[in-house]
Amino acid sequence: MTGTGAVSLRGLRKRYGDRAVVDDVSLEVRPGEFFSLLGPSGCGKTTTLRMIGGFERPDAGAVAIDGRDVTDDEPEARPVNTVFQNYALFPHLDVADNVAFGLRFARRRDGADMRRRGRLDEVERRVGEALELVQLGSFGARRVHQLSGGEQQRVALARALVLEPTVLLLDEPLGALDAQLRTRLQVELSELQRRLGITFVYVTHDQQEAFTMSDRIAVMRDGRLLQVGAPREIYERPASVEVARFIGAANLLDGTVSGPGAAEVSGERFAVPQDAPRGEGIVMVRPERIVVGRGDRSARVERVTFAGSTVRVDLRVGAVALVAEVPNDGSLDALRAGDTVPVDVPADAVRVLSPRRS
Repeated sequence: MTGTGAVSLRGLRKRYGDRAVVDDVSLEVRPGEFFSLLGPSGCGKTTTLRMIGGFERPDAGAVAIDGRDVTDDEPEARPVNTVFQNYALFPHLDVADNVAFGLRFARRRDGADMRRRGRLDEVERRVGEALELVQLGSFGARRVHQLSGGEQQRVALARALVLEPTVLLLDEPLGALDAQLRTRLQVELSELQRRLGITFVYVTHDQQEAFTMSDRIAVMRDGRLLQVGAPREIYERPASVEVARFIGAANLLDGTVSGPGAAEVSGERFAVPQDAPRGEGIVMVRPERIVVGRGDRSARVERVTFAGSTVRVDLRVGAVALVAEVPNDGSLDALRAGDTVPVDVPADAVRVLSPRRS
C-alpha cells in the first residue's frame, strides 16, 4: 500500500447554525503518514475527520484521496475505514465475528464466496492477528456485553485494522484504556502503521499521544489550523503564542528585542537567538530548558514541587517569574523556598513570538 493514501483538504468549511466549526482548513496528508489532528474539545478536529470519512458534508471546500475528489462520495465508496469514539459493535456477535464482519462484508460485496474460494482460513488468520495486536487474542468467543469499555474499544480498533484500508481514520480510539495499556498500544499502533504503510489520520486532545505516534501534527483551535509540522518543530518552534500555550508548558514573557541576540524583560536582559525579530514580542522559554544549579545569574526559589520523575521549581529573577522543570535525580533534594540558586537560560532555549495574545 506504500505510495497510496494521500489526503488533500482544500478550504473546508462547516457551520452548525451561526457557529463556524471548521473554518477554511486546507492541508496535505502524505501517503503512508501518521498524521494527527490535535486540539482541545470543540476545536473542529473530529468534524474535519468526519468530512474526510464522508460522515459530514462540508459547506464549502473539497476532500481528495489519491487525487480523486471524494467530497460527494458516500462513506462506503471511499477507500477509508474509521474507528469512532463510541464502539459501534454488534451485540449479537462474538468478538471474532465483530472483527471479521467488515472483511466478510467486503468480500461478499465483491462477489467472493469465502468457502468456495478457500478464503475462510485467511479471514480467521487476519482476525487472530488483529486481536493479538490489541491484547485480546483469547477473547474471540466472548460476547460484547462481557467486555469492559476498554476491551470494547480494542475490538473496534481490531475490526478497523483487519481491513488494512488505504486511509484509517481514528477518533481518540485509545481514550477508554488505562494509562499503561494506552502507552503500550501507542507504540504498537505506530509500529503497525509503519509496517503496513497505511495512512493514519488520528484525532486526539492528548499532546503526549500525538508526539509519540505522529510523523506530523496539525494543531487546531476554534475551527482553524494554527500550525502543521513535525512534533519537535511544533514543540520547539511554535508559530504563535496560541500554539505555545497549548503545546506543553511555557514561560511566556512580555519583552523587547533591543539588538542582535538580546531581549529586555522587566529590567532583565536575556540572550535570544541572533535572528529574533526586533521590537516587542513574547519571549518563550520551555521550563525544562532552564538550568537550575549553575549559570551566571541568581534566582530566588519561590516554591519547589515534587512531580514524580521531575521537580517543578518556581523562581524569581529580579522582577521576572520563571518556572523550571528539572529531572528528579537527587541533585536538588536540598533545595527549599527562600534559597538563592544560580540559573542559566541559554539562548537556544528561547523563542520570540508575535506579541498578539488570545
